[in-house]
Amino acid sequence: MSQKKLAVLGGGMGSLTCVYKITSEQNWQDKYDITVYQLGWRLGGKGASGRNGEVGQRIEEHGLHLWFGFYDNAFNLIQQCYKDNNRQPGTPLATWEEAFTGYNMICLEEDIDGKWEHWPITIEPNSLTPGYGVPHPTVEEYMYRLLDRLKEHHDHFLQRKSVAVQGNINAHAQTEHMSLIKRIVSPLLRVEEDLLIDAGSLLIRAASVAARAGQHSLVGELMKHFKAWMLHITAGLMNDDSWLRRDFIISDLAAVTIAGMVEDGVIDKGFDVINNIDYRDWLAKHDAAQITLDSAVVQAVYGLVFGGKQQYTFEAGTALRGLLRMALTFKGHVYYRMMAGMGDVIFAPMYQVLMARGVKFQFFSKVTNIGLTSDNKSIAKIAIDIQATLKDPNKPYNPLVNVNNLPSWPSAPDYNQLVQGDALKNQQVNLESYYSTWKAPLTQTLTWGVDFDEVILGISIGAFPAIASELNVSTAWANMVNNVIPIPTIAYQLWLKSSIQQMGWPYISDGLALLGSYEEPYDTWADMSDLIVRESWPAGYTPQNIAYFCGPTPAIYASQILKNAQTGNFSNADFPAQQTSVAQNYALDYVQNLSPHIWPGINPAGSGFDFNQLTDLNNGSGQARFNAQFFRANIDPTELYVMSFTNSSQYRIKTDKTDFSNLYITGDWIDNGFNAGCIEATVMSGLQTARAVTGVSFEIPGEKDK
Repeated sequence: MSQKKLAVLGGGMGSLTCVYKITSEQNWQDKYDITVYQLGWRLGGKGASGRNGEVGQRIEEHGLHLWFGFYDNAFNLIQQCYKDNNRQPGTPLATWEEAFTGYNMICLEEDIDGKWEHWPITIEPNSLTPGYGVPHPTVEEYMYRLLDRLKEHHDHFLQRKSVAVQGNINAHAQTEHMSLIKRIVSPLLRVEEDLLIDAGSLLIRAASVAARAGQHSLVGELMKHFKAWMLHITAGLMNDDSWLRRDFIISDLAAVTIAGMVEDGVIDKGFDVINNIDYRDWLAKHDAAQITLDSAVVQAVYGLVFGGKQQYTFEAGTALRGLLRMALTFKGHVYYRMMAGMGDVIFAPMYQVLMARGVKFQFFSKVTNIGLTSDNKSIAKIAIDIQATLKDPNKPYNPLVNVNNLPSWPSAPDYNQLVQGDALKNQQVNLESYYSTWKAPLTQTLTWGVDFDEVILGISIGAFPAIASELNVSTAWANMVNNVIPIPTIAYQLWLKSSIQQMGWPYISDGLALLGSYEEPYDTWADMSDLIVRESWPAGYTPQNIAYFCGPTPAIYASQILKNAQTGNFSNADFPAQQTSVAQNYALDYVQNLSPHIWPGINPAGSGFDFNQLTDLNNGSGQARFNAQFFRANIDPTELYVMSFTNSSQYRIKTDKTDFSNLYITGDWIDNGFNAGCIEATVMSGLQTARAVTGVSFEIPGEKDK
């Protein structure tokens, strides 16, 4: 049997997952000849990171990357990869357990009458190991778990309720509402005649009984009464009591979610049935309190997908699916951090294994057009710009560098391996930028039946107007491109001289900080000081803290970025520098005006930020030290974050339903069953593509709402 030639376009996580799964099959080389065509010099797509060899081998990323404890497919893949890569014990990050560290606390920021308040939320870990092993719950089982969590939360609330809350309970114990509650719950529970009993506990217990008896409509009714009861007993007290306000928000959010799932048929039809409405609007539809709708918790849901504060919509079903998985199905810890750059932890070992297996990588390959056959039914040709050529054409490009004995991706190509290396370096050409004016020395055309039999398209959807316009002959394809919209993001990183203790962050005992729902555009901050050991600074310059910030690009700039991507117009060579300046200016405003709230020890309010706190190998003064930090505007079409706008999932296409006989698609932007921009959705898509290509059937946890 002859080999089937697979042309894999793009080396992001979707593509690499697909290739990894295919090549895990015994004797795969008897069946397939696989070549990955990659823009520039590194793999990883939006997850790529680089080491700046001129500045302490510091890790520079597109933004903040975290893995949540419910990422079963992603963790299973990377665990297998570390096993296959078989690094020697004692070498850096030899095992996946060394490569990841779990965390339990997230701090959200509440804007209370114009003043920011910290809201630390600790989620207790469990004894499970992330990855496969425990089946995903059905949608109905999510309801059971949420009721159990609500009971735990309410019991805790009652244990620490204030005298004022008890007074409200007493005042309402003999009301008509309490009598109504007892009549409703009596058929389900034995209700004692203690008129001072807390009705909330009765309602939750009754709802749990009703849920397991299949009386779903009754569950919804009981939750509505629970909400009303909580409003009664907290009336007039929440403005002056932060803990009471937060307890109410969590209770209200849980009750509204359960009631809404019942009323809208989510239990029976799955989460997608409510994708025709924005998540916050869905909560409002089911009578969430305004204080809940405006809460840091709800805002954090949007923050996870760069949704901003009212800047973008987030379809309710996809949002709810992700939120419930994150809160109710995590294994070990609620989230995990990688102990180096994502490129170092994920894409370096994957690349090493795939190279050893015989997969071919053609770096410096920019796809410029995907062409169809005359009948518009198949991919006929793929046009590629060869951005740079190798001095030794008989050897493959070696992309990795060792930093403290850890294989890593550099932040620039190895110019010494390239014929055009000096010119690329002297002109500071960014080979990953669509705005670059660099003239490719060669072009290549891949032809169906000669260079490829099937195409796996893993380039992100934002690039399709520029490289795949011919495919719009398919109505389904055109609808996907027009409705599954990516958006730009910004990020920056600081290297500071002070430790987090000196900086004055108050929750040091809870582990490294992760903060969300703060002022935009940089609504998220993470203390990434655990990466200091992975960098390599000269003596006297080693930082004591690394801070990552990220968020959505402000709307006034995002519109032009999207217009450029949608029209394929990248003619303004100055645009990247302009947008990096935008990211830098917002970062400057942050350190000067917003950082006193999180770092009072080094930046007391009103004193102005001390730029001497920043590490700078050039020993600059004043703002020059700030300018030496790392700023990034993710404006290129392949860098844009793919959103799940209201009602957009219906336009996503499954990997093998492209209307083109020899084309498969993969990435977080396809219909993968999760349909949110994250590493788990991307891995799921890659597994689905491998399954479709090989015809080998296997289960992918979480791809269906059972």
